[in-house]
Formats: sequence, structure tokens, C-alpha cells
Amino acid sequence: MDMADRWTDGQPPSSHRPLRSPDTEPGTGVLAVLCLAIASMPLVNPKAPGNAAPIDAFMALALFVVFAWALRNRVLIRVPYVVPMAGLVLTGLTAALMSLAPTKGAIAVAQEIFLLLWCTAIVAVCRTPRILFLLMRVWVLSATAWAALLVAAVSVGFEPIVGATEGGGARARLFFDHPNMAGNFFMVTVFIAVAAGYPTRRSARAGAVAVLLLALLMTGSNAALLSLLGGAMVALFLHVRSRSGLVTATATALCLAGGLAAGWFVIGQPLLAAAQQSDNPLLRYSLGRGEASAEGRVDLFASQFELYERGNLLGIGPAGTKEALGASAAQTVKEAHNDYLATLVERGPLGLLALMALVAVIAYRSGAITRRPLPPWLAATVPVPAALVGLCATFALTAVTHEILHYRWFWTTLGLLAAVHLLNSRAPGAFAAADDVVETPGSPPSGGGSGALERRPVSASSSAG
Repeated sequence: MDMADRWTDGQPPSSHRPLRSPDTEPGTGVLAVLCLAIASMPLVNPKAPGNAAPIDAFMALALFVVFAWALRNRVLIRVPYVVPMAGLVLTGLTAALMSLAPTKGAIAVAQEIFLLLWCTAIVAVCRTPRILFLLMRVWVLSATAWAALLVAAVSVGFEPIVGATEGGGARARLFFDHPNMAGNFFMVTVFIAVAAGYPTRRSARAGAVAVLLLALLMTGSNAALLSLLGGAMVALFLHVRSRSGLVTATATALCLAGGLAAGWFVIGQPLLAAAQQSDNPLLRYSLGRGEASAEGRVDLFASQFELYERGNLLGIGPAGTKEALGASAAQTVKEAHNDYLATLVERGPLGLLALMALVAVIAYRSGAITRRPLPPWLAATVPVPAALVGLCATFALTAVTHEILHYRWFWTTLGLLAAVHLLNSRAPGAFAAADDVVETPGSPPSGGGSGALERRPVSASSSAG
């Protein structure tokens, strides 16, 4: 009889207090605080010193509650992405200390440590499919409510909620820093709804997705729309591959790509030309500005390459691109608007290597949960894991034109991805063996456990990969 069999009554096999089994769940109070933080993700404004926002107060409270629960119950804590993030933190601190504005760089690094802890808290509580589904459900419901609020505010012209920025036409942003950030959040939630299969009824799910897409359109974010298409293609390819094989998936992707290419020439280009001359400010400042925005990005990226060539291998310091461009009298003075280039310029080649390592870890975990169908008890909670991977692809695409490394929902997504990966690979003792493990003080060796909770029965043949 193995350890898991001896724990069927939920009690440890001896008088010791070992690390809790993988199916240990936090109490209602812990989950309530965590859900409140997830539901408050759009509260990015107003700003406090250090670029802090109201959402950060909820996240800090959630971190305190989750880690207090873990210490009290001797729950094993895994720190996902710890190796690449250690590289980003170390290169960031080194560059900050050598820069002209060390305080600003140190704040940026502190934000990354805070977000890594938030991601760790997500993984710590998602020890069963029930908790994983709860967090995803709260995300979808709250984001849909925020989207409905934005749509209603735009309909009646309630400016404090719409939050249109000066010079941005009628583009809405709710409480986000800018419309592109708002569009990214609503776009991301569409993938979460598909991955979780929630709302459970297809008609209700379609309605929620429609509200989210409508809110996305009101932000006028071209980046969110393009990332939505790219991520959807990745998700569709992986989903079809898991059900029908590689050949069918490749044929489907090629047909879809051909259809999109034909649509671009037949519909897309005339639509963009019409949007540039449109009297509708939302069209003119979204689709109509696409060409000018692309040209501006090219100039900005060229100026950043010049900064890198004139700089040193340590980088100019995190969040230092705008000041450096201003000091160099560049034609375009803005933040980096590209996470890959920003990391190279601000943290040097070693920093870029650490970022690529983070991308590699995300890609590995994405492949692991889509390589074969999930076990039925996990597929009941995440029926379309390919959508979660498609969501990660949207972040990779968005990072080409925007800086998303500090988006709270980006790290929430990475936490959910790590939790699904852990649950998928779980066996007796799986939470207590492997890399990136940090045990609470004084904890003896862990035992095993099972007892996963299902949301709804799913047969092995019907589980989605």
C-alpha cells in the first residue's frame, strides 16, 4: 500500500504533521481575498507613489493571507519561473545601480518581484481543479461585468468611466493606463472563458464573449485585435491537433491563414482606407491610425537600437528608455513599447537571455498541457487547454509593440498555466518533488495524496487536449 492509499481518509499515516497533501485546499476567507484581487484587476488607476494602484493593495492583502495560510498549514510552496526571473532581477538591479536613475530602476525590479510572488500565490492555492476553476470563473464573471460597465458608459457618454484620453479620439480605457491596456485585458479574458468553458451554457458563454469583444472594440486597440487573431490561430491549431492529429491541424491552419490573407486584400485594405477618412473618431483613431502607428514604431525602435549601440553590455537601467531618448534628442521620445528590445537596451544581452529563458519555460509548460489530452478530472475544469496556450501566444505577440511584463493579468495567466501543468503531471508526491520548490520552515518530507474534485463528469474520450 503506497502513501496515497493510506491517506484515503484524509489523515496522515502518523502523528507527524507533514507537508499537506496536494489536494489541501485553503479556507473560504483565503479564497475570498484572492478572488477579490482577481476581480479588481482593472483598477490600475489612480496612481500612488512607485506607480502603485488600488489593485496592488488587494494583491498585497491576498499575498499576506495566502502565505500566512501556507505557513500555518505547512503547505509546500513552489515558486514558478524562479530561474529566469532571478536572471531578470539580477540584471535589472545591476543595470539600475550603474544608471543615472537607480531609484526608478529599483522600483521596476521591485514590481517584478511583487508580481512573481503574486504568481506564486496563484499556484499555491490552485491545488485542486475546483480551486482552479473557481479563480477562472471569477476572472470571467468580473471581467464581463467590467466590460458591460464600459459598454454602458460609452453608450450614455459617462466620461469618468469611459476614460477617453486627450488626443485619443473616442477610444475608451476604463480605469486602465491607456486604451491598449484595456483592450489587452478584455482580449485576454476571451481566452480564459474559452479555456474554462465558462459560462457552462454555450449561449451564456457566447454572450459573455460578445460583451468582451464589444468592449475591446470600444478601446480601439489594433494590437489587441491582431493578438486576438494570432492567439486564436495558435489555439485552434493545438486544439485540432489534440483531437484529429497533426495533418488535420496543419491543413486547418493553412486554410484559415489563406482565408485571412484573402480577406485582408479584399476587405482589410479598403476598410483601413475608409477608416482614415471616416468622420467616426473611434474608427479614425483605431483602424485609421494603423499605418501611422506602424511608422512611429519603426522610428522608435531604430532610436532604441542606437541607444544600445552607444551604451554598454549592462544596459541603461530598467524603465530608463524614455529619459535616455529625451537626453539623446531622438525624434520620438517614448517608453520602449517592446519588451524584447526594452530588455536588451535596459538590461543588456544577459537580461534578454533571461527573458528568452522565461519564454522557453512558458513554451515548455504550454506544450506539456497540449501534447496529449488532459486527464478527465482536469479536463472537466480546463476543457480547452489550447486556449490557455493561445493566450500565452497573444502576450508574446503584444510584447512586440507594447510592454506587458508588468501587466497584473499577465502574471495571473502564468500562475494558472503553472497550476494546470502541475495538476496535469500530478502523482502521489508530485507537489513535493521537482525543481523550483521552496518549503516552509521546519517542514519534514512530504507525503502524497489524490482526491481531485471534479466540476462535472467527463469521460476520457471526450476530454479536450
